[in-house]
Amino acid sequence: MVITRCEKADVEALVALSKQTFIDAFEKTTDPDNFNIYISTAFTPSVIEAELAHEASVFYFLKDDALQTVGYMKLRWDRSTEVMGQEKALELQRIYFLEKYWNKGYGKILLDFAENFATNNQFTWIYLCVWYKNTAAIRFYERHGWAIFSRKNFQFGNEIHHDFLLRKKTG
Repeated sequence: MVITRCEKADVEALVALSKQTFIDAFEKTTDPDNFNIYISTAFTPSVIEAELAHEASVFYFLKDDALQTVGYMKLRWDRSTEVMGQEKALELQRIYFLEKYWNKGYGKILLDFAENFATNNQFTWIYLCVWYKNTAAIRFYERHGWAIFSRKNFQFGNEIHHDFLLRKKTG
């Protein structure tokens, strides 16, 4: 497995991967109108390019041994005070995989990378937001030592999704 940092030249690939992995994860379980509103605004080239250029975030691709991209993640460290107070925390804002690569251990690879990134950069906590209906993801994180500590609302199209916040102490 190879983990590579996404660069500006990766915008098109990241847009395509972001859209497809989000479709794989949520198209069948959410309202189609709200899904289409969200996906058409969240994963445009200009949005992804701005996110890549943001000084307090970084994206990584995960590639298999044949260098096929199987998933990606986004780490962010500029808004932790909203949910973590004064604790220095890293947000695992996105972690998604193409459906054909689900349940093959790739999630653990990126999760370990994110946790090591947090530890190596002296973050006290790493946290993330998960839709409360995504029970498989919640179980995955809990199996790896994460715990629900709060809730957060997430604007999804014209509706509000109620999400759980999970965290794990680093180090």
